[in-house]
Amino acid sequence: MFKKITTGFMLSFLCFVQISCCSLNQYKSKSKSDITVEYLNNKLKNNVNKKLHNQNFVFLSKYVLSKNNNDFNEICYIDSHNYNDCLENMIPVSAASGYIFKVENKTHQLYALTAAHWCMSETKSDLYDSTDILFDNMPIVGLYVTFMGKEYRISSYVMDPHNDLCIVKFKSKYSKYAKNIKVSKSDPEIGEKVYTISAPLWSYEAEFRQHYTGYISGCDDHECAFTIPATYGSSGSAVINENGEIISIISRAAMGFNNYAIGAKPDSIKKFIEEGI
Repeated sequence: MFKKITTGFMLSFLCFVQISCCSLNQYKSKSKSDITVEYLNNKLKNNVNKKLHNQNFVFLSKYVLSKNNNDFNEICYIDSHNYNDCLENMIPVSAASGYIFKVENKTHQLYALTAAHWCMSETKSDLYDSTDILFDNMPIVGLYVTFMGKEYRISSYVMDPHNDLCIVKFKSKYSKYAKNIKVSKSDPEIGEKVYTISAPLWSYEAEFRQHYTGYISGCDDHECAFTIPATYGSSGSAVINENGEIISIISRAAMGFNNYAIGAKPDSIKKFIEEGI
């Protein structure tokens, strides 16, 4: 009996070791970065509000670039340095929110909507206002997007300043975690419930997604208004309807009453996307 039990135990142990080795090998075949993104994807999967796709949110940030982020003497300046040689994010300038609307998995190309006023070039006075640093010459400012906890340089962008819309383009091998999002075919109705994900006041964490809800106030010939929390950093957030469609992009928010915002109409967004990509 003891021999049978021992044999059975050994077989069980061998099976356990074999399974464990296989699992371990499978685990080791993935990079640390892949494992981190998989963990993040599982955490961000929507269990409650399925109108918003957490993985489509992107955090946008601008930095004065440097060749060495510990040395102010290594700051990169226009007409003096090559943009591609400036790899360090030296001084934070501004932040915004964005939302991926188109995914090309074969090329890993991603397209995200945000506000044009964030995409616009900075001036020295703009930099002084945001950093309290007076530069002798104009520094090189880099635009970055954080997607699924990973930061990427924005490869290119197109703007529609009139409607305050911007499409930023970047590539990520994790593009499969985002999905294509439609733009609504019609204007929203007054009182319709809407949703957004934002990172106000630079409040971004890879494992967090700040969901805000509100209601449509109405649309005129040029833009739509909605009662939804918004402030600095909320610019560029996609406003989503009950069908999970984009109906606007937050462009402006009321000062002193951060529950009223304005953005472009759906038809303006659709036209811009058709022309922009």
